[in-house]
Amino acid sequence: MAKNLSGDLQVASANRLVDGTVVWLDEAGQWTDRLEHAAIARDKRNAEILLERARAEASSVIDPFLVAVTEDDEATIEPLSLREKIRASGLTFEAIAADAVRYA
Repeated sequence: MAKNLSGDLQVASANRLVDGTVVWLDEAGQWTDRLEHAAIARDKRNAEILLERARAEASSVIDPFLVAVTEDDEATIEPLSLREKIRASGLTFEAIAADAVRYA
C-alpha cells in the first residue's frame, strides 16, 4: 500500500551537465542516476535542507529542485507527478540519444 500520497516525501533531482541524464542526490552528497539511492526528506524542514545540500553540490548538474515521491511498504520510491515519472524512467532521453548517435 502506498504511503504519502500528499507529497510530504521529497528527493532532490537535477540533470547532469555532461550528458543531460536525470540524477538524484544521495545520502553521501553524490549525484546518482538511480532513484532508489536518492536521499529522502521526510518533512518540510528536511526538504529545505536537502535542497540546500543539492545546490551546494551543483557543480556537475544544472538547477537542482525537489521532487515529491511516494514510498511503498518495500521502501520503493516513485515520483508522484507524471512528468517526474517520465524523467525517472529515462525512456525519452534514451530515445533522443539513440537518434543523435544514429544521425551523427
